Amino acid sequence: MNTLIVDDEHVTAKMLKRLFSRYGLCDVADSGDGAVALFKDARQGDSPYDLIVMDVMMPGTTGIEAYEAIREYERQCGVKNGSEVKIVLMTGMGISRDMFQIYKTSCMAYLYKPIDMKELFNVLNRLNLPLHGNINLQPLE
Repeated sequence: MNTLIVDDEHVTAKMLKRLFSRYGLCDVADSGDGAVALFKDARQGDSPYDLIVMDVMMPGTTGIEAYEAIREYERQCGVKNGSEVKIVLMTGMGISRDMFQIYKTSCMAYLYKPIDMKELFNVLNRLNLPLHGNINLQPLE
């Protein structure tokens, strides 16, 4: 499974990269612009992403703006409904009106920070992206 982690918060990005690297390619972007660029490169190359886990609140291009840009790029590429990359949005706040609208229309799932690993695994199972194996994440120092 190829995964893109998008978070300007270093600790969260590092923890998620450590987890998802066990299951395939895992890239990290610290901005919405970086996420869109990596997504386009991967889509044009041999390793498109199966999953993007993206923070909503980031300086510059937000996660919501990056989400919309990724979906627009998929439409331009002729990606059919149901074949889009799976995107999980993360937020450290309660769900905003904008985020709720996206979730209602086409967002796959969302998570609250700090990430609850059990909830993450539940979300991945709902998206048919189950992670198997021994999951034992030690606290980061």
